[in-house]
Amino acid sequence: MARQGYRVWIARLAIAGFVVALAGGLTIRWFRLQMDTPPNTVDQSSGLDVPFPLDREKPGSDAVHELDPVLTLAKSALANHRMHHRDYTAELVKRERIHGKLLPPTRMSLKLMYRQVTPENSVGRPVCVYLKTLEPKAQSGREVIWSQGRNNNKLAAHEGGLLGMIAVEMAPLSKMAMRDNRYPITEIGIEKLLLKLIEKGERDRLLGPAIVKVSEGVLFGELSCSLLEIIHESPTALVDGKEVEYEFYLAQIHMDTERQIPLRYASYLWPKSAGGTPELEEEYFYEKLTLNVGLTEADFDPKNPAYGF
Repeated sequence: MARQGYRVWIARLAIAGFVVALAGGLTIRWFRLQMDTPPNTVDQSSGLDVPFPLDREKPGSDAVHELDPVLTLAKSALANHRMHHRDYTAELVKRERIHGKLLPPTRMSLKLMYRQVTPENSVGRPVCVYLKTLEPKAQSGREVIWSQGRNNNKLAAHEGGLLGMIAVEMAPLSKMAMRDNRYPITEIGIEKLLLKLIEKGERDRLLGPAIVKVSEGVLFGELSCSLLEIIHESPTALVDGKEVEYEFYLAQIHMDTERQIPLRYASYLWPKSAGGTPELEEEYFYEKLTLNVGLTEADFDPKNPAYGF
């Protein structure tokens, strides 16, 4: 019983801070963004804000909407990513608000490989994921491996240091795996991020108008990006006589112009007072992104001698 209790104690200390959403991941050698930077403080000196016109003569999906150019760009980026990119490595940084509290940033080393689409996974390519926490120091050394559809779809994980002697397996949506995470590991990756952006855009398109700004030539490090900003002036929209809440006040997407990759996604809550600063809700960005590096199944095997499982 004592040994069993010890294992349970170890398991409860095991990971769960590895997963993200957009990941995925939106998933980049370009910039070291100050995590407390408020909206619109990124260098945009070479960009031009361009609000798109609004046509409300015909409501519904056939009407011209401010979000149409954003959706067109996201769908083009998704098609390009699926056609040209098989795998990638990066350092993924996430910052999330959990139960109203904005947690410190987490930096992880990421490997992600896509497998071929099967009839059971026609929406998106199945993925293999390896994550290792680099920061904060208290979590350094954590490792997680998840291969979609394999090992009963469970992830394998262990802590760093002495606690890493025991690896555990758990369902991605289990309470332990979701602790201190807004999204499960099943949502990680560039492809999943683009799918989520399209889903959110299509939903918001039907709810009502939005303010959309595009700034071209925004520099992140040495990379030229398009900065897309979507603003909802009201927290709710009236649909069939019922109020529906928007998910964010401001969303920012930094799109690598050359590679058509979303490098950063961030969303902000409504200011607490008129004219106030929006509060960061979630942010994901990637550094040192390298595409098509030639990852193999060995990179997602817990028995790999380079790992600490």
